[in-house]
Amino acid sequence: MELLMCMRALIATVIISLLVPHALRAEAPATAPKTTQTAGAVAKAYYVEISISGRRLTLFEAGANGDRLPVAEYPVGTAVRGLDTYPLGLGKVTGIYFDPWWYPTPYSRQVFRDRGIVLPAKVPPGHPLNYMGAFKIALSHKTWKGAIYRIHGNNDPKRVGRRVTGGCFVMDNQDGLELARRIRVGTQVNIVR
Repeated sequence: MELLMCMRALIATVIISLLVPHALRAEAPATAPKTTQTAGAVAKAYYVEISISGRRLTLFEAGANGDRLPVAEYPVGTAVRGLDTYPLGLGKVTGIYFDPWWYPTPYSRQVFRDRGIVLPAKVPPGHPLNYMGAFKIALSHKTWKGAIYRIHGNNDPKRVGRRVTGGCFVMDNQDGLELARRIRVGTQVNIVR
């Protein structure tokens, strides 16, 4: 009897795991926001500062009295020189995703088309043309152009630490995964020149 109940529970779990992602696929991206808090644990408060000209991201632990202690620094690829519009100032993390799909904008698809590359409307995780890499941290920053900005991984390590992007911040996948696992949605992010 106990074996039969275990088998029923296992079958129900398998069916739910197959049906739920399929039902949600049309509604939401393939990955869900990651939360860093666990039941009963108090998450550390962090603050992120990104220097465009310095091509670095500094993670600070926020103290109770408002002080900030730097706990990690990472090289990042930042906005290409001469770009007239990119995010600046204080914002926050609005989502954290692992193995994200990339949904290139029509403009991005045109840029790639001009290079002879036809991008699909949805680029799956792990695909060589998925410019999100292994993680994506969505930011609240917007410019007058209405663009969306992120901190994300990449599939070309030579882009890290250089002025190569259209406004997003690219990191080494391993560094970015470490960062994404430490911070949480709502973490303040300050972007400076």
